[in-house]
Amino acid sequence: MARKIFMVLFLSLFLIVNMMPVVWAAPNIVELIKPISDIKTVNKNIIISGWADAETKLEIRTFSREVQNINGSDVYSWEEYQQPGQDQSIVIGPTGFFAKEIELKYGANKIVIKAVNAEGQEQTIDGIVTLSSKDEVREAVKNLLNTNFLDIIRKIIK
Repeated sequence: MARKIFMVLFLSLFLIVNMMPVVWAAPNIVELIKPISDIKTVNKNIIISGWADAETKLEIRTFSREVQNINGSDVYSWEEYQQPGQDQSIVIGPTGFFAKEIELKYGANKIVIKAVNAEGQEQTIDGIVTLSSKDEVREAVKNLLNTNFLDIIRKIIK
């Protein structure tokens, strides 16, 4: 009987401890309609939209991936660029809905959204959006169509 009580207490404690990180995690201040992680597009502009509590301040920053050749090796870094004619900050109005158009540069773009609500809690969301030219996409599709999938499947099965 004591073993059963001990096991029930142990399992209860285990479940409570496993639920604690969820309680301690940072609050979800912003809910995006579409995630901004690992997106590939041919559209030069994208719309970032979602919901947040009224009076939440959003700061949206954009970075493009730059490559430099240093001592014969390619070194990648992120360089911030300003959106033409746009303020980077948004204060959410009473409806809670927001939408912001972002202009992309060709290649990889890092978008960082920092939200601070009225209580001072912060949340950061970031993601990579890759802008490809239509010619690059056509070439990739053409290469895909030239691939003999039957041969690939046969190699995997062997």
